[in-house]
Amino acid sequence: MIINNIEDGSLPDYLIIGGGPAGITLATQLASKDKNILLIEAGGLEFDEKVQSHYKGEVVGDKYYDLDVTRLRYLGGSSNHWGGNCAPLDEYDLKNWPISYNELKNFEIDAKKILNIKNEFIKYEKSIFNSFDLSSIEDGYVNFKDKYLDQIKDSKNINLLLNSSVLSFQPDKTGSRVEYLNIIINENLKKIKLSSHNKVILACGGIENSRILLWSRELYKGNFLEGLPIGKYWMEHPSGEIGHFISEKNKVESVFKKKNYFLVPSKKFLENEKLNNVRFSIQFWEKTGNETFKHFVKDLVCIAPHFGKKIIESLSNNVVHCLSAIKFSIEQKPDIENSVNLSKSSLDKYDIPRIQLKWNIKDDVFFSLKKSLEKLGQESIEKNIGRVGVDRFVYDQSFKNSKDIFANHHHMGGTIMSKGRDGVVDQDLKVKNVSNLYVIGSSVFPSGGHFNPTFTIIQLTLRLAKHLTT
Repeated sequence: MIINNIEDGSLPDYLIIGGGPAGITLATQLASKDKNILLIEAGGLEFDEKVQSHYKGEVVGDKYYDLDVTRLRYLGGSSNHWGGNCAPLDEYDLKNWPISYNELKNFEIDAKKILNIKNEFIKYEKSIFNSFDLSSIEDGYVNFKDKYLDQIKDSKNINLLLNSSVLSFQPDKTGSRVEYLNIIINENLKKIKLSSHNKVILACGGIENSRILLWSRELYKGNFLEGLPIGKYWMEHPSGEIGHFISEKNKVESVFKKKNYFLVPSKKFLENEKLNNVRFSIQFWEKTGNETFKHFVKDLVCIAPHFGKKIIESLSNNVVHCLSAIKFSIEQKPDIENSVNLSKSSLDKYDIPRIQLKWNIKDDVFFSLKKSLEKLGQESIEKNIGRVGVDRFVYDQSFKNSKDIFANHHHMGGTIMSKGRDGVVDQDLKVKNVSNLYVIGSSVFPSGGHFNPTFTIIQLTLRLAKHLTT
């Protein structure tokens, strides 16, 4: 049900902060086990510019989206503007995670049901190339507000508190547990005391999770959250158009087989070359007879005269040639300098520091793109499929001076999981050295692969629900 207020002593066992895909999934899963939940959402049921303005912030480094645009502050969270693309991470992506690929795969069937995915995921299917395989992305578009709002309203186990911003966590004297929530309810600041049985789960997204923890540590200096790399190792998926492919259209189509298939480096190629994981797709531009197409054919004759001659000679035979954009999405290795930080000069209306996001695309990305595209070009020649043209920014990083943003709205890292001291949460997503505080969402990813994070977020949430109830 939807409630308007909360009081000390009336809190259920589980307090979930954040009503996005992770928070809603966890709430409904716990409710199915007859557990009682308070789901706290900072926004309302619809978009509100005043509420959204709390997400304003500063980006230092490479061009990035405005921080009040790249995330949403109302029920449903990021599912209110995502495209629905879903795929689980590869086993290669989880090699540095404290949990195994098979542990996550155990939750694949249930995650597919939640995201309305009917097809099987394709992983490393053999392609026409020696060094590249095929993997698929499936359509799992679900607006979590639309799908689950009626269920939440009718639930006897879930209490939904809207328009309520949790500002910080106050620890007990030992710093080993959260004792109070500092929260704005109906525009009033309240300090809500927790009982010994209460568990708090932070599910506010890949930027705000770090902000709340950072501010809590700043307010209550001592041993609370001390020594944890909160905000560090923030990641995105650099992406965009990276070059062009010129060939006969039927040959290009034979490479990809289906529209939702992507070329990915084989495990052997990734490991041998020590590359970031990446995927490539093709966007067709029909250019026969067009000046742009002629321009590329002219260049092609200079670079690859035999192939260029073949294309020119076949134009009169009604062979459909195509100029195609090569699009990419690539893994960004965790880097301690890419980080979520509290601003030293800008505050929101509650006098909480806004975010200063430090983000740069580093050399590992360009090295991996260069090696992958050069290999793709080489094997395209060997297989007589076509020719690959690579944009110069792969070599000179000139995109930094362009107007383009090479990113995907995928916020990962900041509260990464680990078994050692280099993480914020452990393998069960509990904040280290704090007995009753957990974090869920892509902020816990120690690495991000190249696939969209939502499917893995749901898998991790299902795993946390199981851990909390067994």
